[in-house]
Amino acid sequence: MSAADRRADRPWLAVAALLCCACLWSLNGPLIKLLHAEAVSGWTIACYRSLIGGLLFVPWAWPRRKSLATAGYSWSVFSVLTFTLMTASFCIATTMTAASSAIILQYTSPIWVFLLSPLLLREKPGAAEGLVLLIAMIGIGIIFAGQRQTDAAGLAVALCSGLGYGALTVALRGLRAVSPLVVAALNALSSGVLLLVPVALWAGFWLQPRAWLLVFALSLVQFTLPYVLFSWALQRIEAHKAALIVLLETVLNPVWTFMLVGERVPLPTLRGGPLILIGVAGWLLLSWRRRRRSAVGGVQ
Repeated sequence: MSAADRRADRPWLAVAALLCCACLWSLNGPLIKLLHAEAVSGWTIACYRSLIGGLLFVPWAWPRRKSLATAGYSWSVFSVLTFTLMTASFCIATTMTAASSAIILQYTSPIWVFLLSPLLLREKPGAAEGLVLLIAMIGIGIIFAGQRQTDAAGLAVALCSGLGYGALTVALRGLRAVSPLVVAALNALSSGVLLLVPVALWAGFWLQPRAWLLVFALSLVQFTLPYVLFSWALQRIEAHKAALIVLLETVLNPVWTFMLVGERVPLPTLRGGPLILIGVAGWLLLSWRRRRRSAVGGVQ
């Protein structure tokens, strides 16, 4: 049996790894909330998570560093900038509004992929995908309408995280010939360095011992370990299936946050969030079908 056959032989292992990823990624909400309770700024949280996480990726990424030579310089820069926007916006938003609202608005990324792909990748999304994403946009409207007087600023920052996530998705397509571990190390380390500036200007570097423990948990358990598992799983399962499985993060994040810090999900998020998830799941399935038809047509 070849290595490729062995990778495909046990897809249930990939599913288990992805479920583990969703569980670990979803810890970002309570960990960021706990750090904020220690008077740590969202800028500082994002900076330290990226720096420490990036350093942890180096042992895996270094042997594969030559794959970066296959990518254009502009795609690498774009990837770093969009990753920085995504991670900083999410950490800051989670300190400003409910963790459930921040994570669900980060998953509005397909809307931005839909809008940016024709401009940057010369890919034309299908009309059906646009109609499905309208459902997600209705969900966004419900969340903003219900919390505009209390959490408008935090929700807007969370939506910027969705923009960063969507733009990063486009950037990763441009870097698809590069090892995912190299891309992760590049994005995390570069992002951490870039965020040193706003931390120095508006936040601070000093942390209490308890805060350092939380930062290391955020960097190692919530960031680095699940990303390695995700990269491993993608070698054994189709990308659209992986993306659907890790949507579980949006459900587990508020569960962990409630259990660990007692934060409840706002009612507008309970109403609008499911619409966003339906739109995202529909978009993933339609995009996969469109690419599959294109591949079959290319073969014929």
